[in-house]
Amino acid sequence: MSVDINLLKQLRNATFAPMKDCKDALVEANGDLEKAEEILKKKWIMKVWNKADRATNEGIVKVAQKDGRLAWLKLLCETDFVAKNEDFIKLSNNLLDRLLASKKVTKSLEEVDAKFLAELNEMVAAFVGKIWENMKLTEVLVENENAYVYNHPGNKVASVIYYEGGNEYIAKELALQVTAMSPTYLDFDSVPADYRDSLMVEFRKEMEGSNKPQNIIDQILEGKLRKALAELVLMEQEYIRDAAKKTKEIVPADMVVKGYTRISVR
Repeated sequence: MSVDINLLKQLRNATFAPMKDCKDALVEANGDLEKAEEILKKKWIMKVWNKADRATNEGIVKVAQKDGRLAWLKLLCETDFVAKNEDFIKLSNNLLDRLLASKKVTKSLEEVDAKFLAELNEMVAAFVGKIWENMKLTEVLVENENAYVYNHPGNKVASVIYYEGGNEYIAKELALQVTAMSPTYLDFDSVPADYRDSLMVEFRKEMEGSNKPQNIIDQILEGKLRKALAELVLMEQEYIRDAAKKTKEIVPADMVVKGYTRISVR
């Protein structure tokens, strides 16, 4: 049986099911769109709930601010097709609204009140029943902090800069830097001592047998350490708009960068 391409598109847009399944459902329903939706519903809901551990490698991350509150979430799904869907994005916005309206500070999903978490998961579950893909709310944060929020187009990466003083333009530039370069540490002082020590042990071995004075060796070791850490440290990275500058050089004297967070789908 041939399938009306317009009906196929309507069914696909209504259910988000794979094209092959949409075609098979229309054939089984003899071209009845409503009946085809019911066929797909029975088929895919069972699949989703029976395979809740199915891989969720796509999705979106979003951060929002309102009335001095900041919230972010990572909502994963199976396919990029669903991740880009307007209803899926609307779901993430609704979840963010609920998080912003909550009164507690939450540093992780594990800290969310059980009753409130159940409410959030019910919102996701209701959408699973419509989309028929496995979905997971995997990260949540709610806090009261002065910060600049940047959601990268496409909702795959978001960055938050916590700061005092300065100006929003520089905060945005730092957020773009974090988004693009994914640093591990804010500054040299943030690098764990044991990691710094392990690097220095390697560098000292390289310098064994050197006839240079100890003060020169110390300078060389410090230089090696800073070079090795430069790409990992936000303030020491090359500024994305001008490689001749380090990121710290764009930060004005009256601005204190307290920290940052980067969240991504992968």
